[in-house]
Amino acid sequence: MHEPASATNVGDVNQRVSSEVRAWLGRRQLTQRALAQQLGISATSLSFRMKGKTPWSIAELVAVSSWLQISLAQLLGDELVNEKNPQPVAEGSSVVAGGGFEPPTSGL
Repeated sequence: MHEPASATNVGDVNQRVSSEVRAWLGRRQLTQRALAQQLGISATSLSFRMKGKTPWSIAELVAVSSWLQISLAQLLGDELVNEKNPQPVAEGSSVVAGGGFEPPTSGL
């Protein structure tokens, strides 16, 4: 089964995250070796992440952003943070909950 065109490819996300990490390391004039030491992983393990072969964990990304003294949103970049999947509802259209959905505050 193939993915819908609007779905984000996980490999692409890994590459984009790695590009942002690389860019922030450059901005801070820090090395990948220093980052690997900070994360407590080998240089090889970090290399796999930087190449997009191994996905970053949320805990690692939080640690990286903390170490760089930036927000997680800054680390990931606006494009990735603001990406929506599935796509937002078009302006002027309405979304209706399926049958049987009554919020507890509705009094019904």
